[in-house]
Amino acid sequence: MERVYSLSLHDLRISEGRKGIGIIEGLRKHFQIPLTIHLVFDEDLTAQPELSKYLLEQMRTGSLELVFHGITHTCSKRVWEPLAFFHKYQAEYLDNDAEHRKATRKSFAANRYDMKMNMGICPPCWLSSRENTSLFESFQPLYIEKLLFLHYPDKKVLSPVISLGSPSRVEAYCLKILAGTISLISGLFHLNRVRIAMHVCDLNMETSCRFFDEKISTFNRRGFRPVLLRELK
Repeated sequence: MERVYSLSLHDLRISEGRKGIGIIEGLRKHFQIPLTIHLVFDEDLTAQPELSKYLLEQMRTGSLELVFHGITHTCSKRVWEPLAFFHKYQAEYLDNDAEHRKATRKSFAANRYDMKMNMGICPPCWLSSRENTSLFESFQPLYIEKLLFLHYPDKKVLSPVISLGSPSRVEAYCLKILAGTISLISGLFHLNRVRIAMHVCDLNMETSCRFFDEKISTFNRRGFRPVLLRELK
């Protein structure tokens, strides 16, 4: 089986507009590989026409892919607190709220219609309640992304995630150890589908950027081919 990996940028918000274009272009020029954008739909794409035009052009050429990454990227403090060390109250779909599900349904449908193409879904922090997972399934997305698996309509694919995602230097150091362990396991057990997830907050930390440079170089040396997330199956 061919060995492939995907590089994703998480937590970019539509409301960032032109700034978002600069962030994406910087990453594309630096890595020169396909890039999947986990976009927070805090506005409809039509609210940022310059960003919308740019994203649609890049998607049509196959350079970019968009993933629905929620509409707020925050959750209440009513969710299960023992997991708070991991999600820091950003796991939007751990909340069971009917109005929020209604807003999510409206946003996904409207933006899929505007783009004239389907999307995958990744709940923030890869976490969601059973009720919200059922909601995602009802949308018939390209796939639903979880921490260990990608759930496509016709199959489930084991795919570990190498991620940091913290502006804290101490946390980033601990996360690097975990991410390095996952990278090592993927090599030892010959896992053929690997996700590399950068977050917007990582871009402001030189050590985090260097970490991702090294990981991508490592997977390239191992013979992995970079693909969009939808091609990881």
